[in-house]
Amino acid sequence: GRPHRHRVKHDRREKAPCQSSCQMATCTATAAGVRTGTAPHHPGRSLAARAALTPRRGTHAAAGVSGARTAAGACGARAGPAAATFAAASSSASTSASARGGEFEFRASNLALLLRRRRRRDASAAAAAAASDRGSTLVVRASSSSEPPDAAPASVPDGTGTGGGVLGTVRDYFKPLNGLWGKLIPMATMFYWMAFANGILDALKDTLVVTAFGGAEQIPYLTVYAVLPTSLAFVAIFAKFSARWGREKLFYLFLGSFMAFFAVFTLVLYPNAAALHPVAFSLQLAASLPAGLAGGVAVLTNWTYSLFYVSSELWGDVMLSLLFWGMANETTRLQDAGIIYPLLGVGANVAQASSGALMKFVSGTWQPNVPAGEVWGVKLRLLMGVVMMCGVGIASTHAYIMHKAAREDGGLKAAADAAAALAARDQWAADEKDDAERAAAGKKPSGKPKTGLVDAVQYVLRTPEVLCLAIMSVAQGLSSILFQVAWKGQLRILHPSPQAYSAFMGDVQLASGVLTCLLMLMAPYLFKKLGWAGTLAVTPKAACGLGWAFFGASIWMAKGGFLVQQSPLLPALVWGGSVLYVIERAAKFSLFKPAEEMVYITLNEESRTKGKAAVDVLGAQVGKTGGSFLQQGLLLAFGSIVAALPCLMLGHTSIVIMWLWAVKKLDNMHGAELQMMHNGEAGAGAGAGAGGSGERDERDEETAAASGGGGSPAPAAA
Repeated sequence: GRPHRHRVKHDRREKAPCQSSCQMATCTATAAGVRTGTAPHHPGRSLAARAALTPRRGTHAAAGVSGARTAAGACGARAGPAAATFAAASSSASTSASARGGEFEFRASNLALLLRRRRRRDASAAAAAAASDRGSTLVVRASSSSEPPDAAPASVPDGTGTGGGVLGTVRDYFKPLNGLWGKLIPMATMFYWMAFANGILDALKDTLVVTAFGGAEQIPYLTVYAVLPTSLAFVAIFAKFSARWGREKLFYLFLGSFMAFFAVFTLVLYPNAAALHPVAFSLQLAASLPAGLAGGVAVLTNWTYSLFYVSSELWGDVMLSLLFWGMANETTRLQDAGIIYPLLGVGANVAQASSGALMKFVSGTWQPNVPAGEVWGVKLRLLMGVVMMCGVGIASTHAYIMHKAAREDGGLKAAADAAAALAARDQWAADEKDDAERAAAGKKPSGKPKTGLVDAVQYVLRTPEVLCLAIMSVAQGLSSILFQVAWKGQLRILHPSPQAYSAFMGDVQLASGVLTCLLMLMAPYLFKKLGWAGTLAVTPKAACGLGWAFFGASIWMAKGGFLVQQSPLLPALVWGGSVLYVIERAAKFSLFKPAEEMVYITLNEESRTKGKAAVDVLGAQVGKTGGSFLQQGLLLAFGSIVAALPCLMLGHTSIVIMWLWAVKKLDNMHGAELQMMHNGEAGAGAGAGAGGSGERDERDEETAAASGGGGSPAPAAA
């Protein structure tokens, strides 16, 4: 409450405005003849800084000082724009002002009052003050009439206001990403290129194989005898040389290998496929073999398409699953992964939808001005050109990410990687030497026990929860592959040409990406409304109900002779199968996988590590490989997929029933715990959101706690 007095000399060297460490001060200039003035405009300063007091140099006469202009105002940064008060002095005070020689009196006694009035101001006054900060002109009027010394000045708003309800919500939504945009954008861009190329390759591989000689019967043979061994070989190469060469070199080596093969296939193999495929010899060979082996013969006949199919499958397994996530885990901190990784999943579905739209446009709408027999070749080259451009974008983005990570680490990470690689090479050399010595001595080579399929089965059988998880994972893979082969066979009947087939697959990919994104957004609501068990059962129930409808209609149409291209019922059947494919795929990634991962939280440490590894091994090997072996047996027994439709329906239904049984069993064991955990997390989020609403909420909580009420935020504490 003690007034501050600052003297400002009236010379050319010291023209500094009145400033104070106080948040607000009232500057009163007692000079004769002071007239109403306007605070000068200084862009970039606060309102108080604009009203800087600048006295004129010179001697003030005792009688009749006219033209001495003053402006007042000062405020602190935290208090916001301060009120500048101009007081008109009477002529009787002119002599005292002259005697003091330019002394300006800062009355801080009004500080507390002005601050209280400023804080209690309504929304309109706050909007006007903010508008003044952005460049509006504040007009302060003073008169010789008796005006209260603490009167608030009038302000003229510019009409902009603060607004901000929606903008504030958007800012709060993206607030966790503050400081992470420089890492998220390059990583999301790279992941988008990979997923976009994967969508194109996935549609093209099915188009080339299914519409070629042998049809959809080739897929079980390709999965078992081509994709599985090649993927194991790639993983073995990566495991053997990653320690010696480093992950970054292997990344460029694998990426370059894929791009080189795709270029050779596009420019050399596909244009000469008719000459390279021994179709006539294969027809003679297939006539002398059982009908169920026709798919295996077709795999060898269409060897260029088979190589493309295998390479496209490996693109997702090696580039996306192995190399990208290895790079992401290497360059992302643990506390940032929970924010960045879910957004990458959303980006992958956007990439899938956009690749489907591109496939639809190129295969269906765009018609190049070439002969009819060359149209599909031109479209294929265009699509593969897009894949090659994605490869260039992937390589450049990866180089930027690694360079940025090395620069941020200051070279320490590179030195640590070099030391780790040197130690791994030394250990590898020592192991090789030890194995050679043991072999020379007639002993078995030393080695660490490896976790394989047998070990996974043994552990799964010992743990009931892990057994249920394994059943769900295997059932999902088996039911999916049994359905897809039957559906793709009927899709080939409806669309035998590569152009029509790929255009239809573009529609399916677009719908799958859009529905997956929608279900991801709806997942919190579904978990709250249906519960954990109900949400987990959405996928098998959809597969069961729609699977019965699809297989039942297929069997009826096959017996009635309607599984032909001219049938008016075939498009409805194929579109119905597409609905099942889209729902099953979208629910798998948005509902089934998150609900499955929640189960591991309730298990002990051993089950979370060994159990998850065992489930992943069984889901990958038994799911696809087991389904392919089952289909091969049915093809040998019945000769074709159409003839084996009743057995496919029986197998699909039995597998889905086992899936639902596993969900029910897990619900009985951990359903209540999982539901309580989910509700607790939701309550904690609500409590945390309410906790940041300001001092008033904190005072209310303290009052409620002191009075013994139930106002304490228990969910937030939990």
